[in-house]
This record gives sequence, structure tokens and C-alpha cells, in this order.
Amino acid sequence: LKSRVSPTAYATHQAGDAPKCHPHTREAVLSAIMTWVTIATTGIQWVLWMNGAAGAGKSAIARSIVDLCLEKRIIIARFFFFRTDAARNHTEPLVATLAYQLITLIPALNPIISNRIKSDPLIFTQSLEHQFEALVFTPLRQLHEISPFNQAVVLLVDGVDECTGDDNQVNVIHTIVQFVAKKVIPLIVIFSSRAESQLKMACNALKVDCTLKILPLDSDYRAAYDIQLFLNDSFTEIKNTHTFRSSIDHDWPAPSLVQEIVDKSSRQFIYASVIIKFISSPRHHPVQLLEIVRGLRPAGDLTPFAQLDALYRHIFS
Repeated sequence: LKSRVSPTAYATHQAGDAPKCHPHTREAVLSAIMTWVTIATTGIQWVLWMNGAAGAGKSAIARSIVDLCLEKRIIIARFFFFRTDAARNHTEPLVATLAYQLITLIPALNPIISNRIKSDPLIFTQSLEHQFEALVFTPLRQLHEISPFNQAVVLLVDGVDECTGDDNQVNVIHTIVQFVAKKVIPLIVIFSSRAESQLKMACNALKVDCTLKILPLDSDYRAAYDIQLFLNDSFTEIKNTHTFRSSIDHDWPAPSLVQEIVDKSSRQFIYASVIIKFISSPRHHPVQLLEIVRGLRPAGDLTPFAQLDALYRHIFS
């Protein structure tokens, strides 16, 4: 099992990944999701699909949800797909990674899952559906019959659209939802992705309207307010810690400049995040770098929006 696991797919943070939510931001959407997690099994919607545009902060929210669940001792097994990481941009390690986490979180599953692997050492060459049934769904069901779970077990699959192959993306959703919709055990699932057409169709084809709760981040959820809070905190840190802090005016940047960035972000956190990362460079003066961002100073060899360029080149391709 260990050799089939992708550690980077469930670690709370990896280099290059989206960070967790900035303190005191995204509180509205985090509260909405945690409320759903707490009461999901008392209602009819056991599947949550959080969707939004690239850069809306989906993975940051998902990572914060993991932390909140762990703080509340809620069992949550997760998998973060990431298109540029060969260890987690496909479905092969998905089931093994989830099963490994479930064993560590629920030790009583160890003999059930381990015996299944011993009896079928080639289990990981089988279909995704067969692996899920043998190593996740059946063990959870068997344990629940012996010792019923007193709270919901959560599966979180982030970046479904970053899994290679549209058919594979659809198969992940279809396989998990088909079992969860039976409601034979208190198992709920959170999917996070862009609202790609194949994923929309997957939800429609499953006819899970009564089981599926859709949470679009394009809805307000105070995104503009949170981006402004993030910017103000970040500018304050730059003024307090930057190597050129002695030559930065206390009132920099003017509130109108902060608002300009908020407006241009169009409620997408990635825009503000990329700007702050660029102007935080210790080798250049932050005031001058902000002028480059605003187009008031030539960029020269500097590339303030390289991260955004790479992201949208991928989307266009």
C-alpha cells in the first residue's frame, strides 16, 4: 500500500501549491462548508461540489477545510490533484492514498484493508471502481456494521479538473458519488474544481440533484472584502520587514491604489497574491515594483505576471 501512495497528494502544504487561506479571510465560505460538514448526514445533500474560476482560491479553501476538520477531530481523507506534479495528476495513486489515510485515522480498518491487499496483491492494477469498492467502501461498511461511526467520515478531492483526461475526471466523481448516494454509511464527499463542461455533465448524468449541493465561488462570499484585507496585511508586512523599509513612506500605498488592485482582481485571489509575491522581492524596491505592476514604469527583464501567464496559457491550451 505504501509504495502506491502519493504523499504530496494529501500533505497539508507542498511547494508550489496554493497556501491556506490568509488569516481572517474566506470566513463566510469556510463557515458555510463546515456547517454543511457538521449536518450533512442529517439532510439529503451528502455531496458538495465547490467550483469556481482559476485563481478563485479553491485549493486554499480546501486546505483550510482540512485543518478545520482535523482541529475538530473530524475524520477527513483527502487527495489534491495537481497538473504539474506527475505523482498526483492522474488517478493511479488515488485509492491507495485515501486508504492509507483512512487506516492512519481509523486504525480498526488496518486488518480489513491489509488482508484485502494480501489476498489480492494485484489489486492496484484493477479498475478505479474495483479499487474503491475493495479498499475504501467495503472496509468502511464492514467496520460501520461492527462499530457504527458516531460522525460523518469526509472524503475531499480537490482539483478534479487537474486530473489527466476528461473521462478520468468524470469516473472519479461517478465512482464516489454512486456509493455515497446509497447512504449506507455516514460518508460525505467534497469535490473542488473549475466548472468544466464535462464535470457539469457528470453531475447532471448522475441525477444527483437531490444529493448534490453546489457551492459556486462566483457567488460573492465577501471575496472583494477578503482580498482587501489580504492586501492591507501584506502591505503592512512589507513596510515592516522589507530590506528597503526605511525608504518606504508610512502611507504607502494609498487606499485608492489598494482598491485599484481589488477591482482588477475581479474577486480572484490569485491576482492579488501574484502582485504581492512580485513586489515582496527583497532585491528590488517595493514602490517601484508596484509602479511596474500598474504600468507606470517599464518592466525590463522582470515578469510580474509570469504565474498568471502560465496558468492561463494552460487553460487556453
